[in-house]
Amino acid sequence: MGKLERLLDLITVLMEAGRPLTRHEIRDTLPAGAYAADDVAFRRTFERDKDELRALGIELTVATAPDSDPPIDGYRIDREAFGVDLPTLDPDESTSLALATAVVRIDPDRPGTPIWLLGDGDGGLAGGTTLTGADVPGGPDVRALMRAVTERRVVSFGYRGEERVVEPHRLVFTKGRWQLTGHDRLRDDVRQFRSDRIQGAVSLSDEPFDPPVVTREVEVDHPWRFAAPMVGPAGRPAGDPILVRVRVDARHAAWLVAFLGGSSEVETSEDGSVVITEQVRDVAAFRSFVLTFLDGAEILEPPEVRDDMVAWLEGLAGTAERGQL
Repeated sequence: MGKLERLLDLITVLMEAGRPLTRHEIRDTLPAGAYAADDVAFRRTFERDKDELRALGIELTVATAPDSDPPIDGYRIDREAFGVDLPTLDPDESTSLALATAVVRIDPDRPGTPIWLLGDGDGGLAGGTTLTGADVPGGPDVRALMRAVTERRVVSFGYRGEERVVEPHRLVFTKGRWQLTGHDRLRDDVRQFRSDRIQGAVSLSDEPFDPPVVTREVEVDHPWRFAAPMVGPAGRPAGDPILVRVRVDARHAAWLVAFLGGSSEVETSEDGSVVITEQVRDVAAFRSFVLTFLDGAEILEPPEVRDDMVAWLEGLAGTAERGQL
């Protein structure tokens, strides 16, 4: 069994575990051949696999396995922390989740191999149902990035009109997107990249690199805080942060403050309305967010962002008057 196939099977087992599993229970649960029968070789490979999962941003919960005497470490993955137990999924999130599942097709010579889940041990689900993979656009790039992280290999790709050469550190699937962090040789700094904004194909080189002991965690943030691949309002360079102040009516205030989670500057007025100050890099994404409040929100400043919103609304109204909506 290949390493990446084994890692994906390991993730599945640990996510489905109802209690912490010992490493031997994990070996017995995985398909035959996933780990060596020799205990020394098995332990060495298992320790490497744990490091690989952490490099992918997947943290294992470690606790004493039930009924173990003397105590033995058990492992599982918190499904809620991993983002699986979501109450609802919008179409974009569903597509991204399908992409995450389709990543199991690591080996291009085995395109029909379905993801292995707990069940009969022969690639089927409990009850004899087979699960077929889905062909999702963008899979090759994600597979290349996953290989780059797990095998410590340098990658290159186009991003915001520039060719980037990156030593990849972490690849995390969060909020419907794959996010990569790594040392960007062009900027000589650790940067974060969204896989859906990569331009062209990801090129996986044979050049190895030594990963840092500590690296930057993937930032899970609101979309308007990430740079957009376009010029900002008033000719401002794309990606430059803009401090935007927005007044929101009292009826939306409690929800808004909870949604931002304390990451935004908030001023509360006597009437219960709030003024938030947000760092915006993608004005179009922030405009969409403000529009969710309809007439319950108003952009106060800076003038170019307020004018951008006004111009967009006037253009929409003009289109409606011409009967094109």
